[in-house]
Amino acid sequence: MTTVFLHHYFVPQKSYGYTYLTNFHEEFDNADHIGIEAIKETFHRLFNQCKENGPLVEELSYVLNLRIAFWDEKNLKEPSNPKFLELATIYLDLYEWLRRYLLSKNYPFTRKRWQIIE
Repeated sequence: MTTVFLHHYFVPQKSYGYTYLTNFHEEFDNADHIGIEAIKETFHRLFNQCKENGPLVEELSYVLNLRIAFWDEKNLKEPSNPKFLELATIYLDLYEWLRRYLLSKNYPFTRKRWQIIE
């Protein structure tokens, strides 16, 4: 596997008035530097650890949502780098998978928390 080093870090301490309960951003930031498979492995590991804990699953979805927006914004600023679009797309796929999973389990959530940040 080829290691791709990106010089962009996105590890907010607080976001939109929300204080994080976990270090999911740090986990995904480390995975971003390794590659797509590392992002998928990180997601599945974190999901399996927190799937029984509602607030942590919500935070996982929130972190995925923010990472979609972050990499999409990077792609808009530098469209010549295809890696940014690839990262945004993988996070979107994971976010949609998590949303479908929670819908199938009748997980109670508000629509506001599931909208992609623009």
